[in-house]
Amino acid sequence: MINRLYTKTTLLAVVLILLVTGCSTGWDISNPYAEVDWVNDSRFKANFHTHTTNSDGRMNPQTVVDTYHQLGYDILAITDHNEVTYPWTNFTAIEPSTTSLNRMESAPEAMPEDLIYENRDPAALGMIDIQSNELSRHHHMGSFFNDHNGTTTEEESLQATAAKNGITMLYHPGRYQQRNPEIYNLQWYLDAYGNYDHLFGLEVYNQGDRYPNDRRMWDSILTVMMPDRPVWGYSNDDMHSLNQLGRNWTELILPELTHESVRHGMVNGLSFFVYAPEGHDGPSPPVIESITVNERRGRIDINATGYESIVWISGGRVLHEGGSVNLAGLGEDLSYIRAKLYGPGETVTGTQPFGIR
Repeated sequence: MINRLYTKTTLLAVVLILLVTGCSTGWDISNPYAEVDWVNDSRFKANFHTHTTNSDGRMNPQTVVDTYHQLGYDILAITDHNEVTYPWTNFTAIEPSTTSLNRMESAPEAMPEDLIYENRDPAALGMIDIQSNELSRHHHMGSFFNDHNGTTTEEESLQATAAKNGITMLYHPGRYQQRNPEIYNLQWYLDAYGNYDHLFGLEVYNQGDRYPNDRRMWDSILTVMMPDRPVWGYSNDDMHSLNQLGRNWTELILPELTHESVRHGMVNGLSFFVYAPEGHDGPSPPVIESITVNERRGRIDINATGYESIVWISGGRVLHEGGSVNLAGLGEDLSYIRAKLYGPGETVTGTQPFGIR
């Protein structure tokens, strides 16, 4: 009799708990910022796509480094086309490429001193120099932390960079939606990201915002691959000349500034992408101070300053506006959601995608 009474009482308690909590065990939210210490970690400004006169850029390597340093950048990848302009401490040993020499003959604005290279010490500058180049004999991609170059197909390049423990990012996908949509369709990107784990990112802002289809492709990829396979979004200058420098950057949130920490942040999405149409002389983009995720309630909160509006995007559509979003009621088929903060002068700061189950 006592056991039966105890059982009934227990069952009634469970029923009451389920009714109060809405019969829910919570959400499974993959938070790219879960390991960030918002109080103690630091923000580091990075550009992962820039060129010098060692390929088709208009500034020699040391001038590129100096200019980014003066603008407060902490991390820089020089990504000359199929040329590894590295290490910075040995710029003087680099022979100008055939592209550079040909440009000197054809470009009236080119000066002989553009091909005179001087060394730079990243440690003395307080910067992280990333060994990199732009593999561009196919769909352009940034290759980082390795010295591979020269392959002619995407498969060859991805296999070779993986073999050298490198990581890669696909550049300006919107360009290929304009030029070769029959080849570089959604399935092509799904296959690439599905087959190569070291392919970690996609450029979603390039040289200002010249290819808006970059983000459309990103959302299409995320809709299919999330939450199991994230693809992180990056904003890069793709700088060839001074007027293209400083409008796009990525902000990494890291405990320390080392090559190992930067690589970890790149491949794990510990970053925001930023677009400032007027560059560093224009209005400042919004600043995300912290992000809180409550899985039990299915809620994500952004604490930010300098913004005019915040929108939440999934499947390429704006589903919600405001600093907080409750996932309940947004649709049962959500696989991800990402936030985009708009500031003065059409500046943008964007989060990486949050995976949803």
